Amino acid sequence: MAGVSVPTVSRVLNGRNNVAPDLIAKVNAAISSLDYRPSRAARRLRSQHSRLVGVVFSDISNPFYINVLKGIEHVLSRTGISLLISNADADPEREAEMLWVMRAEDVAGIIIAPSREDSSEIAMAVKNELPIVVFDRRMTDCDVDTVVGDGFAGARRAVRHLIDLGHRRIAIVSGPLRLSSARDRYNGYLEAMSSAGLDVDPALTRFGDYRLESGYDLTSGLLSAPTPATALFIANNQMTIGALNAIHDAKRRIPDDIAVVGFDDFDWAVSLNPPLTTVAQSTFDIGVNAATLLLARIENGHLPTRTMVLETKLQIRASCGAPKKGSATAKRARTKIQQRKG
Repeated sequence: MAGVSVPTVSRVLNGRNNVAPDLIAKVNAAISSLDYRPSRAARRLRSQHSRLVGVVFSDISNPFYINVLKGIEHVLSRTGISLLISNADADPEREAEMLWVMRAEDVAGIIIAPSREDSSEIAMAVKNELPIVVFDRRMTDCDVDTVVGDGFAGARRAVRHLIDLGHRRIAIVSGPLRLSSARDRYNGYLEAMSSAGLDVDPALTRFGDYRLESGYDLTSGLLSAPTPATALFIANNQMTIGALNAIHDAKRRIPDDIAVVGFDDFDWAVSLNPPLTTVAQSTFDIGVNAATLLLARIENGHLPTRTMVLETKLQIRASCGAPKKGSATAKRARTKIQQRKG
């Protein structure tokens, strides 16, 4: 249709600059007329380099991962790379199976939030020089490019804020300590309590699995304690939703009966009643940096491994009991704080 040779069409499709402008126009007109789309599968077969990248999430129902995916896709789509996405559902066996499938598909690299830190499958892939970037948690048994949010600083800032509001009995619903993300946030909680001279009551410490159900069950247990907490810090967004459900079912008022701060922000946190105070991670930037590190690793497999720790930010809203400055409730809140400190 364009009246040119197959090699000329190939050069136009691949963006080569050694084609005359009038021929490029003819090829593009034929492409538009035919609604032609190159076969990615055929391109992978002909190319020495795969244009497919695997992404493995621990729990794809979590909004955190969806926002990370946006950042990954933002970077890789501009290079013509397609994504093969899998949900391991926090199951190490399923994760291992997905990694095997992706390697069989000859992916150029993998971005993964691993279900455990000592994955032999990831270690073997790294040993075999398959480019891999880990995000949201660290690996303990292999040296690999990593992107994480600063969970320690974020948790410390959140708990310190609750202490500054006058709370002394601050409970935590933590993630599983087998993951570095949970350890970082738990250690941030401990540091904030210790630096304020406050003892950590074991009765106010719970460890969940980052799922909504565990947030509900563990918070229900905390609310039924003989001497309940006045504030609650929850270590991820899914458990926070479960915790809020438990608090509402127990007919407790937020923040009057118990103040709440969650980890991980989400778009509709401001729409809750009251709006939810959270530690926000730069989820889109985590995805962007993970994809950027992977592209660099694909380009040069001998680069030194890098770990990127991105800042977190405390988004203060009404659920922690901190009113806006100058609001009608600010004076009453300051009185409550002084009474607690007293």
